[in-house]
Amino acid sequence: MCYSSLVKRSFKKIAARYRAVVRDEAFVDLYAMRVRDPSIKIPLGMDAGALELDGMAAKSIAKSIREFTAGEDARLRQAIEDLHAEIAEIESRLKVKATKTAQKQLETKLRKRDKLMRPIEQPTGETYRIYPYYFAPVIIETNGVRELLPMRYRLLPRTAVEVPGQYNVFNARRDSLQSARTWKPLFGSKHAIFPFERFYEWVERDGRKVELTFSPDGFEEMWAASLYEVTETRNGLIRSFAMVTDEPPPEVAAAGHDRCPVFLSESLLDDWLRPNGKPLTELDALLDHKQSTYFSNALAA
Repeated sequence: MCYSSLVKRSFKKIAARYRAVVRDEAFVDLYAMRVRDPSIKIPLGMDAGALELDGMAAKSIAKSIREFTAGEDARLRQAIEDLHAEIAEIESRLKVKATKTAQKQLETKLRKRDKLMRPIEQPTGETYRIYPYYFAPVIIETNGVRELLPMRYRLLPRTAVEVPGQYNVFNARRDSLQSARTWKPLFGSKHAIFPFERFYEWVERDGRKVELTFSPDGFEEMWAASLYEVTETRNGLIRSFAMVTDEPPPEVAAAGHDRCPVFLSESLLDDWLRPNGKPLTELDALLDHKQSTYFSNALAA
């Protein structure tokens, strides 16, 4: 599986690179939705791209970011206050009677409080990294026009009922596109391209798990053939996507991983983004034509 990726930083540059139109209103709606539903995950790095949008869109997004940040600050302060109260209550009990259970509870609460109070130190690159449930800029085609839209990296079914977390619905295995209940309605209908710079995987090295980053030699970014869905939720419209993965090239397999995003040949992007009316066998055959490259890997920082 491809569990994490590093996305491009500028929406306008992505749009220009792929001859797409940035749908400002979709980004405005997403940031406004996050104010209503703080569980929506937008990587911090996406803010810079969103604030580069034109005119009223950037102003509206900036307002939503301020409101969300203020809400997060208030929630953090309340969480710390609640923990202080819980710690004080446990300490009072310990003065009356010291027990191992209460001491363990106290230690747990103190660690949690310290973590909340600790400033977040995040490498610059990490602010552009997406994980399942995070939103990222994705390209689709509508009525002959390529569009750049924000989509969640993990498919949300049209029913708006989340697939349980233990199931991987952020990667669509190529060998299941025509058979799996999740992918069958989308393959041949809702195709997308996800541009990103590198992807991350956990592999076994010397008896322990290590995180590797993979990037394509000779390319500033890669693009993954993807499937997407559009879902009405109580908070608004959510678009979500999954990358198509296939058997890995030899260098990825040698590094210890058994899947790889389909880095589709650039000459076939139009064919992939315009699937309607094409036989499924023809669409599947497109996935045989991958961009020629070598995936270098290194230990993730």
